[in-house]
Amino acid sequence: MHNSSKVVSDSTTDTPSATGVHVDARGVSASTSDRLHHQGTTPPSAGHGLTHRGRQQLGSVLWWWGIPVVLLLLSICLQTALLLEWQPRPQSWLLQGLSGWQKGARSNASVTYGEARGIFPQGCKWRDTQSGAGSHKKELWDVQQYEFWDEGRQRWTNNRPSACLQPGTKDLARHQWRGGSPRTEANCTITHCIYENLWYNNGRFYLLVDGDKPVDGWMLTRNQALNVLHMNNATTFAGGLDARVITGDTLIFDFIYFVHPTAIGHWSEMMFPLFSILRRERDFASTPDTFVLLHLKRLHLMQWVRAVVATTLSLAPQRPLPPLLMQTETDSIWKQVPQVLEGYDPHEWVCFERALVVRDIFTGGVRTFLSKDDARAFRSLIYKQYGLPEPGSRREVPRVITFQRKRANRRVINEDRLIHMLREFGEVRIVEFNSSTSFEHQLRVMASTGVFVSVHTSNLANSQFLQPGSAVVELLQRNWVWHNLDKSFQVQTEVMGDIHHYAWRARHRNQTVYINKRDGERFGNWTHQQCASEECVEAHTNVDVVVNIEELRALLASRLPLVFAGASVKQAAIPWPQP
Repeated sequence: MHNSSKVVSDSTTDTPSATGVHVDARGVSASTSDRLHHQGTTPPSAGHGLTHRGRQQLGSVLWWWGIPVVLLLLSICLQTALLLEWQPRPQSWLLQGLSGWQKGARSNASVTYGEARGIFPQGCKWRDTQSGAGSHKKELWDVQQYEFWDEGRQRWTNNRPSACLQPGTKDLARHQWRGGSPRTEANCTITHCIYENLWYNNGRFYLLVDGDKPVDGWMLTRNQALNVLHMNNATTFAGGLDARVITGDTLIFDFIYFVHPTAIGHWSEMMFPLFSILRRERDFASTPDTFVLLHLKRLHLMQWVRAVVATTLSLAPQRPLPPLLMQTETDSIWKQVPQVLEGYDPHEWVCFERALVVRDIFTGGVRTFLSKDDARAFRSLIYKQYGLPEPGSRREVPRVITFQRKRANRRVINEDRLIHMLREFGEVRIVEFNSSTSFEHQLRVMASTGVFVSVHTSNLANSQFLQPGSAVVELLQRNWVWHNLDKSFQVQTEVMGDIHHYAWRARHRNQTVYINKRDGERFGNWTHQQCASEECVEAHTNVDVVVNIEELRALLASRLPLVFAGASVKQAAIPWPQP
């Protein structure tokens, strides 16, 4: 918004003086001129200046009235600056979630503060800080700076509260070991393992084994090996350690896609199976006493992630997350994996009294809930978390088409034509969900959507939050088939059993624009069978798409009437498009 006030200056036009006396171009008041003429004295010309007495009178006027005028002008300038600083933002920002205000961020000349909304662990609320203009912008794997909320003093501070750490107990002599010994016991199923006395030191996990029978180690998770320590007597060995015990039930979570920490689609792939496992494991607390998150940083725990974690752990509405234990941050993605836990020295040992670890057996793009009942229970619980009515069948699916726009890659080149065509089938809303968009806003948009249209992107993780009877229309980039990657979101809606999911696929070279020219030169003419390397797959994440409008129109014309009429998923289903 621009300031509408203007200052007009014209040296040839008479202007009112501060006293209300009319001043001509020579700076002499008309009353003074009349008085001099009446006394028979001719007013001096501009070249000669004023008489001594006239100069005294004019100086007096300027002295007594000039200072207030200057102060008034300074006050106006200050108020104008404040108005410009605090003027309301455009309404469109509410949907897009692109502004610093929508992000929950605040800034001044030197520091920008990250968002701090949503669910946090009890007593451990943080926000990242970023230096202001002119400094190097931090990347995801740079060492971050944080401020923490001091509940007692009701202000932000640089001091990390004790609630952000999990000190455990150091009195091992009085500790009552499970099974009467500090040795490790493991009980594993095809989906997960529960360990008693699982040991940790300086970034590595250990089985403590005593006796004569040898035991081979195994992978604790995809990224974390489980080492074996053989000794004659586990009690004697543990008694000589500088160690702590984390009591109660601990959930140890390895985010296997740590190279893509903000891709919420990968979070759903990990959280949904975990939700099913915790529902089935009656011998372990569904809401654990401690949550250990490996390999990531606090910055990576966006509001969307924390909301989904809370629902995965079956927390009641408005309840905080359990205490969170993370690794000390480093400046390298590869150094982060073996890093020591926060608040612990490298030489210290940690014993988790009882720990559940999910085994990553959900490979090939198929990581989702283990049953339809689990999937629907999760959706109902997350609606309840945010005060939304229980999701259920609707008499008519609303003809509201929500189009998810992309800004960085996998953009739709002919987006204008696409949106124009979508309007043939209903009201079109355009959203741009990103890491700064509040989770509640995304959830409410999904709850009111009839058809969700998007390229293949992590934001399709919101698809399973659609109401029953809604539909997803996914726009797949070319050569996107390796290990069933093209079905990674389709399997998640499929298990719901009440959400339609269709796809259009780019098949031709002229439907793909490689953002990196070298990727196009290397892989542009490859077939989907040839594109079976990680390098080729990564290249096809960094492309834009040209949609065949007529093909997509034909798909929608054949399916959406059935969707809007309330047909079941089975009745309106069609085969997944071949590459």
